[in-house]
Amino acid sequence: MDVLVTGASGYIGSAVAQALLARGHHVRGLARSDAAETLIRKAGAEPVRGSLADLPTLAAAAAAGDAVVHTAASTGVDRPATDAAAVRAMLDAMADGAFVTTTGAPRARSSRQPVGEEDTAEPVGPLAWLADAEKRVLTAARVRGAVVRPPIVYGAGGGPVAGLVRQARADGVARYIDDGQNRWSTVHVNDLAEAYALLLESGAVGVFHCAEAVPVTMADLVGAVGDAAGVPVTSWTHAEALATHGPLAGYLAMDAALDAGRLRSLSWTSRTGDQLGGICRALLHPSQGYVEGSPT
Repeated sequence: MDVLVTGASGYIGSAVAQALLARGHHVRGLARSDAAETLIRKAGAEPVRGSLADLPTLAAAAAAGDAVVHTAASTGVDRPATDAAAVRAMLDAMADGAFVTTTGAPRARSSRQPVGEEDTAEPVGPLAWLADAEKRVLTAARVRGAVVRPPIVYGAGGGPVAGLVRQARADGVARYIDDGQNRWSTVHVNDLAEAYALLLESGAVGVFHCAEAVPVTMADLVGAVGDAAGVPVTSWTHAEALATHGPLAGYLAMDAALDAGRLRSLSWTSRTGDQLGGICRALLHPSQGYVEGSPT
């Protein structure tokens, strides 16, 4: 397949591009800078110069291939509008093919027991736009649409846990909220990338959770963050966390356990994550780049 990957120089998108290339596909990666173009070309993909704001470029690039994997995201308050315009431009230009987009765990109902894709909640606050983002792809005319909802993504020294490790080093302490017993699902970035490739190749449609089998408590996760950062671990109140981190604290305090049964029925497995022993062990594994001095 000829696949356009938005965000191909980013954390998730670069892993997706590598997975697709390894499986014999031709990958074109959206590049908004010289540095991004260099990274994409170095990976073996073909750069397409532009950004999510370059609607004619997006439309032409989407129409030229067989599929789109959308992992790019703008920052700032205009993110919902930017994403909507970019996705519409690509979908409207495609005569057929597949479009796989990315939302997130908060689209599912908050639960400590893993929930399936049909068990949704209307997201609020900064992520309220995710519901429309999913509907836009799933109801597109002429195009086979699929949605991936990743939970906490880790591996290769990146993902949200990298920020937690940096923050812990800067603060001299790693903190979980209240008793830390809320649970989040996790997935290694390599396994997530394989999921995107599988969805393209299998002809799948609809929403898919991509998560390891057993969610982790935030207390255990932050404990591993503290070990990786070399700092002590303690708790603080939700109010204290909100005062320091704003809306991010709300997500860290929620439950987000996902059941990936639909994806596993397509023969997907969390191979890399399972081999590493899950996120808590991966944070301390030298190959994963979180411990100071380890390769990234």
